[in-house]
This record gives sequence, C-alpha cells and structure tokens, in this order.
Amino acid sequence: MGRPGAYPRKRGAGMTLRVAVDFGTSSTCVVAAVNDLQPQVVVIDGHPLLPSAVYAAPDGTLFVGQEAERQAAVDPSRYEPHPKRRIDEGELLLGSTVLSVRDVVQAVLRRALAEARRFAGGAEVDLLVLTHPADWGVMRTRSLRQAAAGLARDVALVPEPVAAAVFHSRSERPRQAEHGGGAPEVLAVLDVGGGTVDVSVVGQDNGAGAPGMTHRGFRVLATKGDPSFGGADIDQALLEHVGSMVPEADRAAWRNLMEGRELADRRRRRVLRQDVRGAKETLSRHTYTDVPMPPPFADAHVTRHDLERLIADPLGRAVALTSLAIEEGGLRPSQLTGVFLVGGSSRIPMIARLVHERIGIVPTTLDQPETVVARGAMRAVLAAQGGQRARPVSAPVPAPQGVAPAGRPPPPPRHPAAIGSGPTQRIAAPAGMPPNAAQPGVTARLPSPKRAKRLLPWLAAGSVLVVAGAVVLVVMLTRGPDVAAFSYEFDHPSDWEQTDVNQDFRRVVVRPSDARDGSDLISVQDFTLGYDFESNRERFLRELRTRLDESETSFSAVDPDLEFGGRPVIHYSEPDENSPVDWFVFAENNVQISVGCRWTPEGKARLKAACEEVVRTMKISG
Repeated sequence: MGRPGAYPRKRGAGMTLRVAVDFGTSSTCVVAAVNDLQPQVVVIDGHPLLPSAVYAAPDGTLFVGQEAERQAAVDPSRYEPHPKRRIDEGELLLGSTVLSVRDVVQAVLRRALAEARRFAGGAEVDLLVLTHPADWGVMRTRSLRQAAAGLARDVALVPEPVAAAVFHSRSERPRQAEHGGGAPEVLAVLDVGGGTVDVSVVGQDNGAGAPGMTHRGFRVLATKGDPSFGGADIDQALLEHVGSMVPEADRAAWRNLMEGRELADRRRRRVLRQDVRGAKETLSRHTYTDVPMPPPFADAHVTRHDLERLIADPLGRAVALTSLAIEEGGLRPSQLTGVFLVGGSSRIPMIARLVHERIGIVPTTLDQPETVVARGAMRAVLAAQGGQRARPVSAPVPAPQGVAPAGRPPPPPRHPAAIGSGPTQRIAAPAGMPPNAAQPGVTARLPSPKRAKRLLPWLAAGSVLVVAGAVVLVVMLTRGPDVAAFSYEFDHPSDWEQTDVNQDFRRVVVRPSDARDGSDLISVQDFTLGYDFESNRERFLRELRTRLDESETSFSAVDPDLEFGGRPVIHYSEPDENSPVDWFVFAENNVQISVGCRWTPEGKARLKAACEEVVRTMKISG
C-alpha cells in the first residue's frame, strides 16, 4: 500500500515530468519540464501566477487561487490570502474549521501540481522543486517539505536568491567593467514579493564544476530582509490613499464599505481591492490612472507621484538593506556582476531608480519578474543533473539492509586498524555528492524500524539548534569516495566509513566499517547562524537551552565549557539505556557545527576515540 496522498505510479512510457514551484506570499508560480523539452511557465486560469490564497468551505473543501478569492466574498473568515506568512504556526482557524498549516500549504502545492500535470497530459511528477527564502531555517524548510509529502516521487529545495542567480547568470548581459570574463559571478538579488522584501548577495563557486555539469553552483554570501513590507502593503497604502480622497460627507459610507460585514459590502470591497491592485500595476507603466469606485463615491484619480510618496520610506529601507548585504558580503558594488530585481512589485520604476542612485548600478529586471525564481529553480536542478536531457534525477532508493542497490557493487572489505593509528580518511569540501546518496562503492542502507524510531529524536535535536539564518548547500558530483560538500572537513579513523550524505539536513554520517548496521555512529551537521557566534555566545546558549527545554526529547543539562578533542565545545546528551547520544557543538564566525556521537555500551571506548578525532580535526570552511 502506498503512503497516504501519494500518486499511484502509472507512468507513461518514457515520460519524465519535473515541476518547480515558487510558493510565494501572495502568488505562486509553476514551471514544468516534460522530458527533454524546455521548461515552460504553466498558465493557470489564464494567468502565469496562481494566487496563494486558500478558502475552507464548511463541507471541508479547500479552494485555492482565484476560486478561493471568489469564495472569500461569501465568508471572509474562512479565507487565508497569505498562508506562507503563517508557516510558523501549527494551526489555522478558518471559519469554524481548524486546519494544520501543513494541510493549507499542501492544498496550494497540490493545486499547482495538478495544473502542471494537466499541462503534461496527466503524467505523474517525478521531481518537485520548491523554493524558499534564504533566511528560512531548518524548521521552516522542514514544514515546507512535509507539506509536499506524497505529491511527487522526489522533492528538492532551492533558496530563492540562488534560483534567481542561476536564472540571471544564464542571461545575455554586459558585465561590470571590473568583473573579469572568467571570474566567478557575484550577484545581488532584490526580491520585492507580495508579502516581504528579501535581498541576498549570491556568489558563484570558485571551483570548477564537476565533469558533465553545465552550470556552476551558487551560495548565499549575505542576506537581509523586511518581513513587514511587500506588494500587499503597497496595495493597502494605495487603498488608504484613495479613501483619504473621499469627501467628508461620504466618510461614514466609506467606513461602512471598509468595515461592513454584509455580503454586499464584502463583495464591493473585494472588487475595489482588485481595482486598486490594478491601478498599482498600471502606474508601473503610466504616470497616472483612475480607480473605479462603487457608488456613492466618485472615481479616484491617482498618479505615480502619489504612489511613490506613499512607499518612499519602505522602498528606501529595501535599497539600504541591499547596500548593507553587499557590505556584509565583503564586497564593493563595483565587484558585482549586477543587481537583479525579482518579484511582481519590482516593476515599480522607483525601485530601479533608487538602486541606481544609492548603489551606482543600473539594476536588471524582466517583463515577468515574478516568474524568475521558479524558472531559475528548474534551471538549477537541470544544470546539476548535467543538462536538460531526461535522466534519473534522484538518488537511488536505498535497498533493504545488506543488499547493494542495483548496479552498485557492495563495498570492498577493509581490514580493521587500531583506533588512533594508521592512515585516516578525510571528508572534505568543496566537492560533494548527489542529495541523500551514499558514496560510490558504499551500500546505502536504511535503519531498521526500531532503530529508526530511536534515531528521530536525536537527529531532530541537532536540527533545533538552528536559531536563525540558512546555509545554501552547493552539491556537485565528484569522483572521490569520501567527500561531502558542506561547510566543514574532518578526519576519521581508517576503519570507519562514510555511509550517509543527506543534503536536506546537511549531514554526514560515519560508522565503523566492520559494524555498519550497528548503532555506533557519528553524525556531523552544519548550520549558518544569523549572527557572529563569538560576540553573541550568551544569546546562542540561551536560545539553545530554550529549544532543548521545549523539545519532546529529554536532554541533559547543557555544559557550555567542556573541552573535548582538544577544543572548547558546548556539550549535552540524550540519555538512553541502549544507545545514548553525546552532542558536541562549536562555531566559528556564523557557522555552527554539531557532532552527534551515538554509542552502545560495548562500543563506547571505540566511539569516544573516533569522536575525539572528528572534533579535533574539524575545519570550518564556510
């Protein structure tokens, strides 16, 4: 039996469908690639964008997009226009119905994929690529991934500025004078979306791409954002401006229109908001327009000057954030390949003018800036797979325990060496492996159900250490056997082997080569903090203790001053009769490393020595 919500695998002969979804605050863009054809923006209800809105009907039906907007006129209390803004909440109350945020987000994704499948003649989705803001941490990206569960065979996540950078890096455009033709690109991406402003400085990897790759990877060098301002706030400001033009004699009628609960008032208010949004879009192309008003109000005449006066301050802050992100990335504006504007509201001419005035670069935008992120995300994934040719896009499904995946030989036997002696195996950056794939020559195995249940709490414990920010992982193919592309490198004893690489958790697992199915193992994860660790150590400890206290897993007290492996670490543990876990946490600048050492009583001495070597030799490269 398949998992709940999963598509039955009735695959057409040779049909491959990949879908990229930019799930935005106000609208969602869908891009589909069928077989080796060029990716296409999926038109939904005659538009390139799907409103992200959701309406929960009394009978349990979830309407999405324009359908939700139409239903909102019936009962606004059942309407959620911006579910992405609610990602941190566990549940939503829509009317009298309590829904999990995951189910609401999944409804949007399900509708998006249904439209993509319709575009592809009903084919099932092989790969779903989801974008997210660069500063989303593990908890938010995990919520997004959980919402996508069962909707496609494989799911990949791409940060929004990286997707935009990949898209623009492929475009024909002049380069800055100081930027050499063969030098890595460094782009600033200013995303003015429906609900937020996000700006990131994204740099291309210095190392050459692996054989067969058609595009180099990018990583985020700095990111800033304003979660309190976006296109919806511009609409509201313009609506309030229109209201200020109403004569004093009609003020009471205006208040009734804005606050009235009668069905007629709600419908008139919905139409007026749509007309105001249309006026905003018209002012991006013309210097004035008129807003049709319902009786008894006269039509309102608005100008581009009016709009710019209303939004000058928040747009000024957005450009200031851009300048700050460039500075925090250790760069001068002249070192940038360019500044690129994405998001529907980036069409407002004032944004480009302010960027030019304050940063000295004429920014680049496109006719459909709201589609850039989804299109770039698809290109990023296709490039990582060696081009747009149809081919398997995911890691092999792990075989049962003790069975090598098809076409992959079992690992060669290794002679155990004494702990702490002999040659060591290095796990190093920058080259890496496909997501969730085991190293070449190593059998990929899943833990037994009983052991997997024990694994979940302590793996989650590593995840709760993230307090802000996000790290962008650049994954590239490699020929080396013991390699992973994260922000660290370390040595381990020669009789231990790397058995797992998980891109989603940025985790590498090593185990004894003669007991690879046992509970003894070392897990290493990296995270990026939203601040410098050394100057904010007390904040880090305070947030760590809070998150551990709130976890359902029982942890020991945090020891902030332990020395282990010859370096100062923060230590805590998860007691367990059969396989306790010790966590050793340390950081440099804004990169955090968490080393989890899980051991059985009979393997404790061996694991302790190996864990000390991992901690002692750890080098942070991010």
